[in-house]
Amino acid sequence: MIHSLKIFKVNESFKNKRIAIVGAADSAFKERNGGYIDSFDIVIRVNKAPYNFDEEKIPFIGSKTNYLFHSFYENNFSGGGSIDWELYNRLGIEKLINPNRSFKGLVTHLNFYKRHLKNKVTYIISRKNYKVITNGLEGYIPTIGFSALMLLLNSDCKELYITGFTFFRTPYAEGYRDELSNMKANKDHINKQGIHNPKLEFKLFKKALYNPRPKNIIFDAELNKIIGSSSNL
Repeated sequence: MIHSLKIFKVNESFKNKRIAIVGAADSAFKERNGGYIDSFDIVIRVNKAPYNFDEEKIPFIGSKTNYLFHSFYENNFSGGGSIDWELYNRLGIEKLINPNRSFKGLVTHLNFYKRHLKNKVTYIISRKNYKVITNGLEGYIPTIGFSALMLLLNSDCKELYITGFTFFRTPYAEGYRDELSNMKANKDHINKQGIHNPKLEFKLFKKALYNPRPKNIIFDAELNKIIGSSSNL
């Protein structure tokens, strides 16, 4: 871990880039934007996304993945999913990033190296960037998707396209976490974990949209509707 763990340099990686981030919600499959997503300089996905590609899905979500943000929990309960280097290499994933810079996050990262015993380069964010993510979360642990979104919204990227994020207002996409495709089951799961707060994340996400850093932000149709709905403001 000492030799393989690197700091992900947010500003250097995102500055002046056109970036698309694809989440796990079913909203990513409402529009056939696969070619559009793959046209971006950088495409970011989260957790189990590499296992959710097939020929029928690519027209909607594209096939390109540059960076994968991952919890480094390799179990079904947490949603991280197995880390498969051979698969990642085939998909062209350049960087595997753990955005949880807390003590617990570092221990999780250490346990990953204990399990795999491989000299594989992985990334973690700086303490400064982690403070940006957690500011206002009132002690809740940020979800991986929210962490990536907040880093992007506070970066100097040139353009940002967001799809597959509904802050748990719609189900997961088919094939991602089918055991939680039922909205009630998903809500019960979140409550049982007791570590995330999707409502608070959505509130902080909307606030971050007014970040003074200049960028063109584009939402998929479902997220655009959620943001514009007065009942969610």
